[in-house]
Amino acid sequence: MIIATLLLIAIAVAAGIVVYVFVNGLAGSLTSGGGQQTTERLQMQSYNFALSPQACACSGGILQIFLLNSGTSSTTISAIYEDGVLQTLSTPVTAATLISTISTNAYTAPSTTLVNDFTTATCTATNGAAATMCFTAVTTKTTYSAGDVGQIVLPWSPAATAGTSHTIKVVSTTGATAVFAVTAGRSG
Repeated sequence: MIIATLLLIAIAVAAGIVVYVFVNGLAGSLTSGGGQQTTERLQMQSYNFALSPQACACSGGILQIFLLNSGTSSTTISAIYEDGVLQTLSTPVTAATLISTISTNAYTAPSTTLVNDFTTATCTATNGAAATMCFTAVTTKTTYSAGDVGQIVLPWSPAATAGTSHTIKVVSTTGATAVFAVTAGRSG
């Protein structure tokens, strides 16, 4: 009887060890192969829908979004969508250009590049009724290193109705997406 009891205890301990090794191996393989953390992360720092010509009630408008790469790796913008419509990535223009002729374009630039609307073709910064825009430099910025900042500028024609919400989606070359909500006529 004592030998039978000791034999049952030994079998139970051996079975427990086998189950422990199996479960530990299974759990380790399930948790180690689950993918990688997101290292690309574009974050909207602020936006401005109140840039003129919105203020002068012109037929066009400008949306300016300032971005920060708060991720740990570099990211490169490959596409920008405005309310689900793909915009054409373009090089900033330094000559005054009618907003109505470039309203399907998206411009990327360093945050130090200024954008305004102008009354004349000489790019003198004023609030103007001509509904034109111009950048102070032709430098594009589609690649963001970790901690880097820049801007996206979207001309709108016709101008967005004040108070309406819009969705801007930025897609990287690796397929990572950042979606931002903005409200026309506001800054945020």
